[in-house]
Amino acid sequence: MPKLFPVRIRNMLRKNLSDTQTRLLLILMIPVLFIILTVGFSSYYTSKDILQQELNEPQHQMLTINMNSIDEYLIESDQIAVKLALDNDVYRFLTDQSQFSYQNIKEIYDKIATITKNSSFIQSIYIYNVNSDSFVAIPQGFSSSSATFNDAEWTSVLDEFHETSRIVKYRDLPNGAKYKGSNISLFRKINLKGETKGIVAINLNQAELFSALKSSADPQSNSMQYILDQNNTILHTTKNHTFGKDTVQFVNKEVSKGNLSDITYNDKILLANQIESDFTGWKYISVVSQESILAKSKAIRDVVFIVSLIALIIGGIAIFFIHSVELKPLRRMKELFSVDDDPLYKRDLLHLENIIDDLVSDHAQLSQLIKKMKIEAKSKFLYDIYIGRLMNRSEQKEKWQAYFKEWNDDNIQLLVVSIDNYPAWKESVAGNYRTVVKSGMVNILTEVLSTHYSVEAVDIGRDRMIIIIQHLEGKINVENHLKIALSHVENILGFSVSLGLKQTGVQFLDLKNAMNEAEEALQYRLFDGYGNIHIMTDQKEEDKETEIIEKIDSLVKSITLEDPMQSIDDVTTLFQLFRESNISPELAFYFIEQVRKVVFSKNKEITNSSFLTSEEIQTMNLQDIANVFKERISERIENIKKLNDSKRYVMCRKMIQYMNVHVGEPIGIPEIAESVGVSVSLASQWFKEEMNDTIYGYFTRLRMERAQELLIKTDKKIADIAFEVGYQHENSFIRKFREYKEMTPGKYRRLNTVVENKEKNFRGGN
Repeated sequence: MPKLFPVRIRNMLRKNLSDTQTRLLLILMIPVLFIILTVGFSSYYTSKDILQQELNEPQHQMLTINMNSIDEYLIESDQIAVKLALDNDVYRFLTDQSQFSYQNIKEIYDKIATITKNSSFIQSIYIYNVNSDSFVAIPQGFSSSSATFNDAEWTSVLDEFHETSRIVKYRDLPNGAKYKGSNISLFRKINLKGETKGIVAINLNQAELFSALKSSADPQSNSMQYILDQNNTILHTTKNHTFGKDTVQFVNKEVSKGNLSDITYNDKILLANQIESDFTGWKYISVVSQESILAKSKAIRDVVFIVSLIALIIGGIAIFFIHSVELKPLRRMKELFSVDDDPLYKRDLLHLENIIDDLVSDHAQLSQLIKKMKIEAKSKFLYDIYIGRLMNRSEQKEKWQAYFKEWNDDNIQLLVVSIDNYPAWKESVAGNYRTVVKSGMVNILTEVLSTHYSVEAVDIGRDRMIIIIQHLEGKINVENHLKIALSHVENILGFSVSLGLKQTGVQFLDLKNAMNEAEEALQYRLFDGYGNIHIMTDQKEEDKETEIIEKIDSLVKSITLEDPMQSIDDVTTLFQLFRESNISPELAFYFIEQVRKVVFSKNKEITNSSFLTSEEIQTMNLQDIANVFKERISERIENIKKLNDSKRYVMCRKMIQYMNVHVGEPIGIPEIAESVGVSVSLASQWFKEEMNDTIYGYFTRLRMERAQELLIKTDKKIADIAFEVGYQHENSFIRKFREYKEMTPGKYRRLNTVVENKEKNFRGGN
């Protein structure tokens, strides 16, 4: 019996499969099953890729924002270090063999104390003399030897500089410097005549430096960020309740191998993102859990698989059922089409028609969606090349062949189109209408060029867009078409645009260089004016005379809002020099940017003028830029006139004069307010608003400066000095002096006496 059962099954299968219609149904059912499975799994992996891309973009943007925020702190710290390295007092400290000039040390100490006090992200500053092994530091003061300086181990960084003059690194602090130094420090060496004479160390406040990397308050947060230095040491990690140290170490290993997606750890699927700072070499990494996001995609995949399996079983049953009743497909089709009165068959035909209608409709929608996605993909491809995100040549080749397969690989011409005087254009066009206007500009340019060229345009934001073209047949003079297009834009839309053109054709792999050259050509709008076509190959070599450049540089440095009347004349002279000289637009924009930073510096007295960025300035010609600068300076002049006539300003100057005269008398705020005939509260309010300091703070500073002078230049007792600067009690004076100078008056006098004696001995010895 057991042997008989398999034989029966084989005979039944042979009988069914020998029938033509059964084999046909089976052949049809298997591809359908395969298609269903393919759609199910491909939809899962496609949705997974899309979700990863959607996750990756905001994570990358967030990392970039955080990196830029931290780099700004570090760049500003480096600029401070450079200023200190070039400071005259620091130069004397490093070159004066005595090294005990009290005034020199005091000047350095006061400068770095002011820098530290006014900066939220600088914790302390050290200046190290390599030859004498001595320090001037805040808050430690002066140390004549590293043996007496409680944070001197970092001086070994001198061996790490090699070819660079700046190092940003993590270091371990000795116990004595826990509250004075910092684990993150920026070091810059000071070279004099080719020899390293000193080092400036800026110790950074880590809490402020990494404040941009905020931890999530949500205990269920599924993302975190951390920073690695050049040695893959973890500098900072955001607090997270989901990811532990083991997770970070595992992710580090995977990221170092180049794996950023589909990182699986402890049954969690993670997505990592990494960027590297050009300034510090630090790596910024974010990690996001994908489990919750991919859960629904997995469920859809599983459901599709189960449905496919059920469909296979039902199909098998249907085959055997059809065969069992010997329903011949051809006869069945004939009966369906020949019987018109049977509602059952009509319903079947109507059902089939509905299915076909749905399929056709879905196909049309899918075609439109694919067409739209292809247009967006082309724009993103060109934009990624423009911003330098797509540098891999093999990836460029793959995407070019996918998106531009109808184009040739060479003889591609590139245009950079920019709206002239973008600030004025922004004011004339409403914000919600700007995109529509720019679309109209693209349509005009495309319509004119498409008669003889293949055209693709992408908006890169603000004032400009990129257009690539390729002639369809023969050689056509593109400049004539572009002139027509520019004329149409101005006549129809009412504003002008300028073009930077890479005239010679390039291969698609050289598009980035072509973009750079076209933008460089576009800069000649500064001299040539608006509505023109600028071709890089037509530009002549600039005559960069040193004398003219030095004259321009001197004028730029003389422009200040403190002397606005002279600055207007200087701006006029400066822009006249630009017109007469033959310097490059790049150099001209460099000097213009220096003036822009001065003219558009933050000033509460200038409130009417709008702020202009360097990018907006680069869309304007010389005359418009000069006019904007002059208007801004003129507004400053008007405000100065109003300020000089201000009652509050005059009153404050009178109060300061009264304080200088009565600095040695035991007077207070009531007497100072009475000297100008106003109430204490009103005098305090005016003084704070106009002088940015309190009356008490300003008067105390005058007294302390007078006390310093008496301590240094006289032998008077401290009690007598206290009385001479307006204090009735010696203890009150000592307490206030210690707050001001961080040392007692006696110690201040002794330190000054030691330094003066050493200076006298040194001068006598010489």
